[in-house]
Amino acid sequence: MLFLIFMCSLTGQEIRLDVDDTPLNQVLLQMAANHQVQISFDDQLLSKYEVTVQRTFDGGEEAITFLLTGLPLSFQKSGEVFIIFKASVKLAERTSRLSGRIIDNRSGESLPYSHIALNNSGGISDFNGNFSLSLPVDSAFQIRISYLGYYILDTLLLPGTNHILGLTPSMVGLKEVVIKGDIIERSGQIGEEAGLIRLNHKVAYRLPGNGDNAVFNFLRLQPGVLAAGERSSEIIIWGSYSGHSQVLFDGITIFGLKNFNDNISFVNPYMAKDIRVLKGGYAASYGDRVGGIVDITGFNGNTQKPSVNLNINNMTVNGMATLPVNKNASITFAYRHTYYNFYDGQDFKIIASSRRNSRQTDIKIYPDYLFRDLNIKYAGNTTSGDSYYLSLYDGKDQFSYKIDQERTGTKIEQEAEEENRQLGGTLFYGRSWKNGNTSHLSMSISGLDRDIYEKQEVTRNSNGHVISDREIAYYNRILETNLKNKNKFSLSENHTLESGWSYNYTTVTFREDPIDGPGTDKRTEAHRLNLYVQDEISVTRKLSVTPGIRMDIPFHLSKVYLQPRIKASLDVTDHWRLNGAWGIYNQFVSETSVIDDLGNYRYFWALCDNRDVPVLKAHHLVGGITYRGNGLTLSMEAFYKTTVGITRYVKLWEQGLEAVYQGDARVYGVDMYAKKYFRKHEIWASYTLSQTEEYFPYFQEYEYANSPHDQRHEVKGALLLNFHPFFFSVNYVYGSGFPHQPSFFSQDYERYPYNRLDAAIIYRHSVKDYHFEVGLSILNLLNTENIKYSNFIRVPNAQSGSITIHAEAVPFTPTIYLNISF
Repeated sequence: MLFLIFMCSLTGQEIRLDVDDTPLNQVLLQMAANHQVQISFDDQLLSKYEVTVQRTFDGGEEAITFLLTGLPLSFQKSGEVFIIFKASVKLAERTSRLSGRIIDNRSGESLPYSHIALNNSGGISDFNGNFSLSLPVDSAFQIRISYLGYYILDTLLLPGTNHILGLTPSMVGLKEVVIKGDIIERSGQIGEEAGLIRLNHKVAYRLPGNGDNAVFNFLRLQPGVLAAGERSSEIIIWGSYSGHSQVLFDGITIFGLKNFNDNISFVNPYMAKDIRVLKGGYAASYGDRVGGIVDITGFNGNTQKPSVNLNINNMTVNGMATLPVNKNASITFAYRHTYYNFYDGQDFKIIASSRRNSRQTDIKIYPDYLFRDLNIKYAGNTTSGDSYYLSLYDGKDQFSYKIDQERTGTKIEQEAEEENRQLGGTLFYGRSWKNGNTSHLSMSISGLDRDIYEKQEVTRNSNGHVISDREIAYYNRILETNLKNKNKFSLSENHTLESGWSYNYTTVTFREDPIDGPGTDKRTEAHRLNLYVQDEISVTRKLSVTPGIRMDIPFHLSKVYLQPRIKASLDVTDHWRLNGAWGIYNQFVSETSVIDDLGNYRYFWALCDNRDVPVLKAHHLVGGITYRGNGLTLSMEAFYKTTVGITRYVKLWEQGLEAVYQGDARVYGVDMYAKKYFRKHEIWASYTLSQTEEYFPYFQEYEYANSPHDQRHEVKGALLLNFHPFFFSVNYVYGSGFPHQPSFFSQDYERYPYNRLDAAIIYRHSVKDYHFEVGLSILNLLNTENIKYSNFIRVPNAQSGSITIHAEAVPFTPTIYLNISF
C-alpha cells in the first residue's frame, strides 16, 4: 500500500475546486499542482471514488472535510500532514509495526537487501525484499528507501503490514525519460558494514569485456578480490585458499567451473540481480566457509510482460527469455554456449620463451575448450505476500591440450584433459506473517563432477632415456543437500532478532587410477545440523551492534563447534563511519591440495574427518573507516585472518615419499578505496597491501613461508564515462606477482608482475520496444605478457631443471558484442 505526498496551501489562501465526476485521487493531485498542503493517502484506494464539486474553500482542512463527506474515509492531521484512511480504521488503535516488500515498479522484481531509513532509525530488507520494523506508536512514518541502480524513494507510510513499495530503475529499456532532482544509488556500496561490498550488476555491462563475463569483471575490480593471475575459476578474497571462499547463486553453491582465461563468468550475468561480497567478519547467518562469500541473488523474471535478451559476441552466445505465467508469477530460461573453440590450437604455434634469472623455460599452450550452462527459474508471489521460486542450474566445461615438441636435449609429450560439470537447484518459500515477521524455508542441492586425465613422457634425445613417464586419471565428486530455515523478528525499535537452522548431507567421491600402480576409490558421507541466532541492536541512533553465535553439530565427529561473532558500526558524523567485526568460522568440507616434487598442484574436494582432513577453523578480525559525501567515497579497511587445518598431500615421486600434512596460514593487510561520482560519470581506484603466509611440517626451515597465491601489492581502477548514447570505460589492474619456485625443494622464488589495461566503447539505441547495444572492447590493450598461474603444470627437463607449461593469460584481444532486448 503506497502513500503519495502532495502539496497544497493552508496559509490563508483560498482553494478553488471545479471538477465533475473525477476520481478523488486526481482531485488531490490537482490541488497539489496549485497549492502547498502535505497530504498522505492510498492512491489506489482513493481512485475508486468520484467526486463533483464547484466551490471555493478557505483552506486545505475545509476542502478535505468536504471531499470526504459521505465516503467511508476519514482523515487525521499529524504535524503538517493530512493523512487520509479508511473510516473503519482508527489510527490510535494501529500497531507500530511496519512491514512490506520492496520491488521494481516496472517488472515486479523484488529488490533484496534494500536500505531503509525510517524516521530516526533504519534497517535492511532481506534477500527477497521483505522488511519488518517496530517503532513507537505514531500516525505516520517518513520512510526513505535506496537500492543500487534505482532512484531513491522518499514517502510517508501509515503503520501496518503488506506495504508494497516500488522503486524506479535509473536505467530502463524505454524511451529516454529525464527526471530532474532525483538521487540515484549507483555502482556500489562499501563501508556500510565491516568487510561488505554491495555491487550494482547493471553497471558491470559498461566495463570492458564481451558482455558475457560481466559478473567476474566487476568482482575482480573490487578491493580485496584477487584480479592478477586471472583465476576466474575460483574467487580468492583476502588471501583465502582454493575452496575456502564460496560462491552462492540462489542458494546453490558453485563449487568450481574453470571458465578459462577470464572470458566467461561463472554465473550468467542476465540471471544476476544482486551481488554481495562478504570479504570477512560476516555475521552468524552465513556459515560453511572460512574465507569470503559471494552471495548472488538471481533474477525472478518480469511478471508484467514477456521479455527477451540476447547477447552475441566473438566467443559465446547468451540468451534469456522470461514469460509471465500470471500477474504474480513468471518463468525464465537462460542459456550460454561457446559456439566455436576460441583456443583452437591449430591456429597458433607453440611459443617458447626464456625468463631471465630463471633456469626454467616456458611453453604456452592454446587448449581446446567448450563451455555451456543453463538456468531455469520459476518464481512468484501469493496474494497474501508470500514468495516462492524454483531455481535450476546446469553448467559444463571441457578443457584439453596436447604437446609433442622437441626441445634442447629433450622431447616432451604431454596430454591433459579436464571436464567439470556443476549441477544445482533450490526450492524456496518465504512467508510474511500478519505481524510483519518473516520466515524462509528452502531446500538446495549443489554438486560438482570433475574428471581429470594426464599423460606425460619426457625423454632424452641423445639416448632415448625416459626422464619422466606418468599416466593417471582422477575423478572427484561432491554433492551437498541443504534444508534451511531462517526467521526474522522485529522485537522493538532497537532489536531485530534473526534465527535459523539447517540440515546438511554431503557425499564426496574420489578415485585415483594410475596406470602403473594401485589406485584409490573412496566414498565418504556426513550429516550435519546447524543452529544460529543473532540480534541487531541499535544501541543509539549512531551505534549499532550485532552479536551472534553459530553452532554446528557434525554427527560423524560427535562434537559441537561453537562460532561466536560480533560486528558493530558507529556513525561518528553524518559523513564518517567506523566498522568492526570479529568471529570464529568453521568449514566441514575442504578442497585439499596435492603437490608433487616439481611443484604441481591439484585440488580435490574431501570431507573433514579430523583424521586425514581436519575441520578448518579461522579467526577473522576486521576494522575500517569510511567517508561518504558530495559524491565521494573513501574507505580504508584492515584485516587479519588465521586459518588452521589446511590439508596438503605431498607426493615425492623420485624419493618414494607420500604423506598428508596439516598446516596453517595467516593473512594480514589493508584495503584502500576511493570512488567519485561527477555528473553522470564515475571513477574508482583501490590498493591492497597484504601478505599471505603458510606453515607445513615438511618445510625445511621451521618458519612461515609465502603461500603460492601470496601477492604483496595490487592496484586497480576504473573510469566510466556516460555520454549517452555513447559510453566509454577503461580499467587497469597491476599485481606485484606470486612467488614462483623452480621446484618443490627450492627455497628461492621470483615474482612476475601482472598488469593489464582494458578499454571499451558502447553504443545504445532504441526503436520502439526494441533495444540495441553494441560494445567494442580491447582486452590487454598494451599486449602485456602475463602468466595465468591457475593452469600451469611443470614437467622435468633434466636433473637440474624443469619446464613450465601454462595457458596464456589474456593477450591483446579485441572483442565485440551485440545485446538485443525486447
